[in-house]
Amino acid sequence: MNHRYAVLMLMIVLAAMSLAAQSPAGESDEKTFMWRVERGETTLYLLGSVHALKENAYPLPPVIDAAFDEVDVLVFEIDLGDMTAAAIKMMAAGSLEKGQTLEQVVGPQRWSEFEALISDSGINASLFNGMKPWMAALTVTAFELTKHGYLSTAGLDTHLSLRAEETGKEKLALETAEFQVSLFAELTPEESLAFLHYTLTDLDTIIPEMDSLYVDWRAGNVEPVEEMLFDGFEEFPEVFKRMVTDRNRTWLPQIEELLAGERDAMVVVGSMHLVGEGGIVNLLREKGYTVEQQ
Repeated sequence: MNHRYAVLMLMIVLAAMSLAAQSPAGESDEKTFMWRVERGETTLYLLGSVHALKENAYPLPPVIDAAFDEVDVLVFEIDLGDMTAAAIKMMAAGSLEKGQTLEQVVGPQRWSEFEALISDSGINASLFNGMKPWMAALTVTAFELTKHGYLSTAGLDTHLSLRAEETGKEKLALETAEFQVSLFAELTPEESLAFLHYTLTDLDTIIPEMDSLYVDWRAGNVEPVEEMLFDGFEEFPEVFKRMVTDRNRTWLPQIEELLAGERDAMVVVGSMHLVGEGGIVNLLREKGYTVEQQ
């Protein structure tokens, strides 16, 4: 287990302000993190998302822009129309019961480590004392990402959602914000503490890791993303199942329903959901669909 666990946990929930990136040096003719599926006259694009980006990460590769222009429907993990409400739900789920403090939960040694790390960032550790460990981990990492200019408001989901509104395309959601919040709220105490532990241990490596991940995403390099996915969750297979593969299988019937319809669509989900044996791309191929990377 290493810092990749913290990175990957941040990729799960939009309200957590995950993934970060740097602007590429230039475009190329290489593949992107998008796949095309066809059934009859209907075309479906599967686009792996980066949920937070630097503002200079745009424009997107032309093939993605062309696919966006082609489709009638955009499908996201959740309804992005009210992220403020989703963030409030996240904060509520991540708050300790009255009378409890994070210092008590993590113990004196880890709290001292936490205070030292936070003070280096110019943040008062007392601001976190009412948070559960997983919420503190998300918040610390969000501060780190924001400090380096990595914004959820510039994320691919938000960017495409706003473009869909501007162009009159229909928007759909695969699941609710409440469900995504529950993925964190249902972490066991041991999982929650592990999340904070690895976040604190390797916080200084998160930005380089995310930069590297972005480069692979932009170039459509699947293998490094798969490696990060599996290495990051190797010690927590149940978390991996609950947060990744179970959701992929739940989404699959909805994706097939889109393919059975008459309107072209683009499904925009976290990149980790598209790769690997239990990824959506492979699940569709197992059902006999031809899925081609673009």
